Amino acid sequence: MRIERLAARPDDVVPALTRTALTFGALDQQLRRHPLREAVLFRVRLEAARQCAAVDGFMIDPWQLAASLEGLRPRIRGQDVYERGNEVDALRYAFEQYQWLARASAFQEEQVTEALSSMTVPVGRLGVLWGSALAFREWIDAGRSRAPFRGALVRLWQKEGVFSGLYPITGAAAFRAATSWDERRWIPAWLNALEREAAGVKDMIHTLDRSWRGARAQAGDQRRNSKAPLAIDIIAAHPVISATTLAAQLSVSVQAACVLLERFLERGLVIDVTHRAARRLFALKDLAPLKEVVRIPKKPVSGRKRGRPRLDDEADHDDQGTGVVEKSPPPLPRWKPDYTALETAMAFADSVIFRAK
Repeated sequence: MRIERLAARPDDVVPALTRTALTFGALDQQLRRHPLREAVLFRVRLEAARQCAAVDGFMIDPWQLAASLEGLRPRIRGQDVYERGNEVDALRYAFEQYQWLARASAFQEEQVTEALSSMTVPVGRLGVLWGSALAFREWIDAGRSRAPFRGALVRLWQKEGVFSGLYPITGAAAFRAATSWDERRWIPAWLNALEREAAGVKDMIHTLDRSWRGARAQAGDQRRNSKAPLAIDIIAAHPVISATTLAAQLSVSVQAACVLLERFLERGLVIDVTHRAARRLFALKDLAPLKEVVRIPKKPVSGRKRGRPRLDDEADHDDQGTGVVEKSPPPLPRWKPDYTALETAMAFADSVIFRAK
């Protein structure tokens, strides 16, 4: 590890390092005992996976990834097989980034551990932020993949006491094509990217807080011993929740939990993200984008027997349920070239050639 001959000077790094450290400290203080910490962490991981995938060339809708993680079937959009295939590939890549950040496999864990060990010396001599930046550059210069180091950063923040939890702040924007790779420019750029990500998480917390407190205030006049406010708290603390889970946490019957959820649905406090009558999942209304990307279940065809239907009988019934109906854009008018001027020029050229003979 190259530490004795640093190209970046303190004047280059210290301003960005100070701002990042202050933002990190404020974020950790805000999340340390936040009642919606797990819900915030779920959304932060979605956004981190989206940013990492985007920098690596794969654009996705983070709510499609959320639907996949919660066991729902996302809508795969596209005008043809090629476009839909590209969307599936991007979604798969984003899921792999999510694994590196939150749920690493045994194989991924080995590489994350290796990346974490590569930061020991620079972090010990230069501090956690500057040292990890230098180690990241050395890792990339050695031809290694970005994903293992991103996963190692999540663990480093907690190990060094930067954050009290596994928060996926990785500075993905520093790897955009327009960013200079010169050490004196890249390290401040990476630190600034970390600061922007942390500031984005703080904004996300404020948005979720407003949604939660608004739902609590609009729960309506209840009896003094009503469990409606507590139900709102539990729903807000989960990305999505079923009536069974809500009933277990409220210590009430499933029927009573369903009554509460139906009341919240009528008042517009929560949404049903599944578009189905059984095994429904609910979330606060600010997760409405998740509902839009979930595929509407196919309705059973009357008279069809059990088993796989024939190809000529298969039909997509996604638009029969409630939800947003996907409309294909009308085909573009076919371009018809006008060769009149070209034919006139060719005829003139032929006449000139004929006279020359």
